[in-house]
Amino acid sequence: MPMSLTLVFGGIEMNIKKATVLGAGTMGAQIAALLVNAGLKVKLLDIVLDKEDKNKLSKGAYDRITHPKKSMLYNADWNKNLTYGNFEDDLKAGDDSDIFIEAVTEKLAIKHDLWLKVAAIARKDAILASNTSSIPIGAIAKPLPEEAKARFVGVHFFNPPRYMKLVEIIPHEATNPVVTEDLKTFVSTVLGKGAVDANDVSGFVANRIGTYSASDTAYRAEQLGLSITEVDAITGKIIGRPKTGTFRLLDMVGIDIGYFVTKTMMSNPEETEYFKMPKLVEKMVALGNLGDKTKQGFYKKDGRKRLVFDVKTETYVEPKPVELAILKEFSRDLTKNLTTIFESEDEVGIFLWETLRNLMYYSAINVPKATNEYINIDRAMVWGYNWSVGPFQLWDMMGLDKVKARMEKELGELPEWIKERSEPFYQEGQSISPASKPEDFAHKQVWKKEDSELFATQDNFLMLAMRTPNNTITVGFEADIVKAVDVLEKEDYKGLLLYSDGPNFSVGANLYYMKMAIDQELVDTETRKGSELFHEAVRRMKFASKPIVTAAKGRALGGGAELVMASPYVVAAAETYIGLVEAGVGLIPGGGGLAELADRVYRQDVSRADKIRQLADILTQVSTGHVTMSAYEAQQIGFLKETDMIIQNEELVFEAALQTLRLKAAYNYIPNNLVEYEVLGTNFKAIAAAQVDAMVDGHFASKYDGVVTSAIADVLAGGNVPLGTKVNQKWLQKLSEDNFVKLSKNEKTYERIVHMLEKKKPLRN
Repeated sequence: MPMSLTLVFGGIEMNIKKATVLGAGTMGAQIAALLVNAGLKVKLLDIVLDKEDKNKLSKGAYDRITHPKKSMLYNADWNKNLTYGNFEDDLKAGDDSDIFIEAVTEKLAIKHDLWLKVAAIARKDAILASNTSSIPIGAIAKPLPEEAKARFVGVHFFNPPRYMKLVEIIPHEATNPVVTEDLKTFVSTVLGKGAVDANDVSGFVANRIGTYSASDTAYRAEQLGLSITEVDAITGKIIGRPKTGTFRLLDMVGIDIGYFVTKTMMSNPEETEYFKMPKLVEKMVALGNLGDKTKQGFYKKDGRKRLVFDVKTETYVEPKPVELAILKEFSRDLTKNLTTIFESEDEVGIFLWETLRNLMYYSAINVPKATNEYINIDRAMVWGYNWSVGPFQLWDMMGLDKVKARMEKELGELPEWIKERSEPFYQEGQSISPASKPEDFAHKQVWKKEDSELFATQDNFLMLAMRTPNNTITVGFEADIVKAVDVLEKEDYKGLLLYSDGPNFSVGANLYYMKMAIDQELVDTETRKGSELFHEAVRRMKFASKPIVTAAKGRALGGGAELVMASPYVVAAAETYIGLVEAGVGLIPGGGGLAELADRVYRQDVSRADKIRQLADILTQVSTGHVTMSAYEAQQIGFLKETDMIIQNEELVFEAALQTLRLKAAYNYIPNNLVEYEVLGTNFKAIAAAQVDAMVDGHFASKYDGVVTSAIADVLAGGNVPLGTKVNQKWLQKLSEDNFVKLSKNEKTYERIVHMLEKKKPLRN
């Protein structure tokens, strides 16, 4: 279970371990689930609609959170830390909540009434926080007693809060600064989110900048005569934003929300010149076509097709192919795309330049209006809107001085702080993350190779960084692991940390190289050698004489999962998704994953029946390519060990892993040993065969699925040997290698590999 956090403010030490969430709607329920997942005891309350069933709303939210098949919790057993109730019966004197988070309807009178009740019963050191997205924090806090105002603050989560990193922290004039800092620490360390300082202005930071950019883009596109699909084609990944583009994103968020925020900003005299309402947006609101929530907006799903709104006929039609000439000049390289845009004389290219120019200018004038530091705007847009880079990062990529010069020529006076700035917003290698980077701990570089870099810290720990394309597992990296363990054991180093950069630890091997080996008839040579080397690498990791820790986050699939499993210790982000997925392309795990899972079962001092049950579960998980939905699920089903550590914030995984490594090295590390045990052999294979036959006969699996599953069962059983035969993990790895090579030569596996490469989805042949 995650840990709570002790904070100190106003001279009082407080341990944030109990929370009350006020409002059990969509956001309230998700915030409650987030808090439970972070280790807090949570009370979820809402209004009374039915005197006969006073907890109807909160009980409904509780049921959604704890749904047996669609639970919002990492672990179903954590439901005991969530209770529900109502505002009439459960806001009583003596309440011991450390924090109250309100997520009720966006009406000021309702919020005032609720917060006056809460202030009367809450502890005098409890934090009072509103999740409002549109009402000024100062306005909500206005009727509260002065001592309560000092503890009142905005805490704006982005939807869905489990997956969206951004949380805006918004103090008002009377908020105690220590409360703000403590809440930021809680949000980042305990909840694992990215906390951004925001001022109490309309839209705060992310929605203020995001709504401006969307309305500005849509308005000018309307003037230029660009269609919905044309705008979306040029305002997505080409300029570093989600592939949805402008209008599809508005559908997802809700057209009425964008409309409301834009109208609010237009009514502010200071914002009138920047915000313009597109006629198309007004039309959609008038028609009630508000996006996904109403099943139609700028787009509408029609079976598998996505139709687009036709402005002239006010009907939905099939979209025409987008044939803008400038699209041919763009690539996946954002820097090159920005150069193309800056230098373009094409009408659409100029439109894109003005889109980015206006965004950068508006962002600049919002420092310090919306937030005191420009990095907070970049963080807000990257963490809250999923942009790949923020406005000031874009500015650096385009070139500070040339953008300033052109912007001043076209728009006139620039903000004073921009005029005075002569250096880029970010130094080379600097990111928007507040966490320490691996390079910050590197004292010297031991090597720099094609597939890896090896660093040493000042206190003699090694750090092995994966440097393969997209963090794929390569033969070169497998060899580098072996060499890194050699350096660890032969030289005066204390331990080794394995990690990778990017959002995913590793999604496994490059399937294209597997196809090439089959095409060139190299399976018996190169493929087998690769499997042998991978098995050697994971053995060296597991049985190293000094501690090895792996830092994992994002997806760890196939070979990536096998590296994680082989590591004596793992520090994983809560949102780590682990799975052995090779069955989908007609293979079994070729790097020791099956042998490791079987080894964990056979080492246990449990009954034969329990071992059969555990191995049968593994057989199902691997044959179906099951990927865990969190690190906690991975721990429950055995992909992670009970001794592995899970933390909420993925940006802190590396530093936590390094601290873990130091701890393991400091207190008499005892290495793993290769041990012998009795395997289930042909007994388990017979049980598995019956399971396979039932799946195939019931048309739940194809005949070739049965072949692959039987190969998995062969490894888990310990091979075609009698019950009670003694083997070790190395034996299991050899079985894995042989079955991997055998399947690699099967035509149906080749068909699956080709289909996956071409169609990006599995073939069940």
